[in-house]
Order: sequence, then C-alpha cells, then structure tokens
Amino acid sequence: MRKFMIAFKHYQHDGKDFYHQLMKTFLRSEFIHCELVFSDGKVGSSNEFTGVNIFKEDRSRNPLYWEYYEIPWYYEAETRKYVARKVGKPYNWGGVLGSMLYPMGLSQDGFCCADLCYVALCKSGVPLPNHDPESVSPNDLRLMIQKLYPRIYP
Repeated sequence: MRKFMIAFKHYQHDGKDFYHQLMKTFLRSEFIHCELVFSDGKVGSSNEFTGVNIFKEDRSRNPLYWEYYEIPWYYEAETRKYVARKVGKPYNWGGVLGSMLYPMGLSQDGFCCADLCYVALCKSGVPLPNHDPESVSPNDLRLMIQKLYPRIYP
C-alpha cells in the first residue's frame, strides 16, 4: 500500500549542473525542491517548466538524493483537492526570490514548489508553524515537517 508523503530533493539529484548549484547557493540549502506524493503514485508540485501540476511519480528516482516523510493519510484528500484547484497556475519566480532574499507576499498568479506544498498542507490541517508562504524554502518546510513526522525510506 502506497503512502501519502512529502519528498525533498537534494541539489545533486541530476548531477552538479549549473542550475542546481545556483539554486543551492541562493536557497542556502542542500535541498532545492519539494513535492507531495499521493498514495496513488501521483505527485503534486510546481516547477519552472509546467507550473502547478499533478503528474505520475517518477519511480526511477535515486533515493540517495531524496528524503521522504510520511504525512498522515487523513490530510491527503484536502491536500490533493487544494493542489488540483491550482493546476495550471504558473511557476512563481517571485516566490523563489522571496524564499532566497526576502518575503514578497504570496502571488495570486502562481506558486513555487515550497509555497504550494506549504499552503496545501496548511489548508488541509497539518499543524505547520505560521509563516509567509513565499518566505518558505524547501529546506524550511523540510525542517518543519521533520518536527512532526518521521522520515521514511520507500
């Protein structure tokens, strides 16, 4: 049986390319991306190529470059509904810059990965600390999640 999880990607996921090095530098973190992994194998996230989307999980991920945390099943339905309502919203570069430099206020026009995951989990009732979503980086969210839920090794 699959679990509802949140996954955090280490900057070395695709090798040491310039983009990931740049993200690591600006985010001041080893973790540069996060995704919600639903129990049916679908993934909800936002990225610079597709914006907010729900897609099939890439089962060939190298577990050395991903950390997974199990979220209780009873948060999944509301989290998924929230992400589904946001499908098609563009990637929010302002959110990336906000988490790197300073909070800029949540854009109604789009989401970066961390603010989408943070807001979706909060809207579903996950007891995360109150923060400006655009100031939350993937690593900030990872640290919040670590205090609540165990890391798992799928």
